[in-house]
Amino acid sequence: MSINSAMQSGVTALAANATALATISNNIANSQTTGYKSVTTSFTDLVSGTSNTNSYTSGGVVSVNRQSVTTQGELNSDTSGYSLGISGQGFFVVSEESGDVDSSSSLLFTRDGSFSTDTEGNLVNSGGYYLMGWAADSSGNITTSSTDSSLLTTINVSDLANAPSATTAVTFSANLDSETEVSDAVTDGTYDETTAVAASDESTTPVTYSAAMSIYDATTGAGTKPDTTISATISDSLGQEHTVTISLKKGEVDTDTSSPTYGETQWYYEVSSDDVTSDNGLNQITTGSIYFDSDGNLDTTNYTGDLLSDGGLTIGASSETSGVHWNTDVGADAQTITMGFGTDGESSITQLAGDSTTSSVTANGTEFGSLSSVDISSDGLVTATYSNGDTKVLAQVAVATFVNANGLTSVSGNAYKVSTDSGSYSLKVPGENGAGTIEADTLEASTVDIAEEFTALITVQRAYSAASKVVTTADDMLQELLSIKK
Repeated sequence: MSINSAMQSGVTALAANATALATISNNIANSQTTGYKSVTTSFTDLVSGTSNTNSYTSGGVVSVNRQSVTTQGELNSDTSGYSLGISGQGFFVVSEESGDVDSSSSLLFTRDGSFSTDTEGNLVNSGGYYLMGWAADSSGNITTSSTDSSLLTTINVSDLANAPSATTAVTFSANLDSETEVSDAVTDGTYDETTAVAASDESTTPVTYSAAMSIYDATTGAGTKPDTTISATISDSLGQEHTVTISLKKGEVDTDTSSPTYGETQWYYEVSSDDVTSDNGLNQITTGSIYFDSDGNLDTTNYTGDLLSDGGLTIGASSETSGVHWNTDVGADAQTITMGFGTDGESSITQLAGDSTTSSVTANGTEFGSLSSVDISSDGLVTATYSNGDTKVLAQVAVATFVNANGLTSVSGNAYKVSTDSGSYSLKVPGENGAGTIEADTLEASTVDIAEEFTALITVQRAYSAASKVVTTADDMLQELLSIKK
């Protein structure tokens, strides 16, 4: 009967508009929710198969909800916590639980970048979801994968005191003045860094000092003044800083025709540190000679001592009682330092006319530093900066993309989960292969337009009233039909 179908059609209209009202109310409620994507309700008609040219049976209407997940919300500045936004396509990968991803983990996806730290330093957003990414190894290297989610782990930015790293290599770039005169300290063509010489003091009895450059003191007259020095700051196993000095003194040209260094100029060196104890009591780590040809180039084949050796300079632990070792009060472990010229393709030393100068000194390792800040770059790299100026890559934020992101299924907390409509995800480095870039100190605004929602609200209200009128009218007609029997 057409009256029944008309009533049924009105009922479907009431249900459809009630659904529309629900989406509108939810949109309005989330107009200030970070990264929220508005949902729209459209209507499609239901056609009854019994209609013909002589009669018409109303089918009614059904509502269809569509979420515009791929619509970009406005990125607004926000410096609270670790606020992040995505400029472009993709989602933050999040999890309900912190830790590494395994077979039992359930990954979710969100545009809500309102991250802050929990009590353990994990980044968690306002929905209670933990931010996932790829962790860096001790060298700052990151292994990524587009499909292997087991490489993901919770990004943690707390308790990141920079673990000290002992220096293992020092490189230089320097020049020794070829016009430096050979001093009286070089006797008969030889300089002995351990020879004892007398130094007079008018007010006291003469005292015997070593000729070593490592203990040179202009005030007391101790030791021998070097022609030039090169100093580097290194770190021990505890992150403590120490100054290591290379003292150099020019020798004579080798005139022995049978010598492999014939025609080359000899320079004596001592590598020392006030924080090192050596058996001879001169704070020396090593001593020896290097040679330069007539063009001022270093002879890396012929030398004495360990300065150019591949084995490097070894400093024993503070607990050792013999050999070269750190002083007892240092308390550091043993370490070996490659500290040579011309042995690694980076260091260089020449003997050319002009002042003896050191243009650069670089040492790896780091002294202990407290965490100053954590920065997240546009490619998602999470980098810690320490009070000593050192930086360390901690992790990289992963961005997930989908073939049909609008097919994702919404879950509480402004997040989504994979569905058959969305297809599987692909993990990407931010800014690569179609993934959006990370914008630090920003939050993505909701895509809800309040003006549009209130306009739609009025329309739905009127449509609902009209549908209810259809139901009451059909009811009146049925009542009229039933009254015929009376």
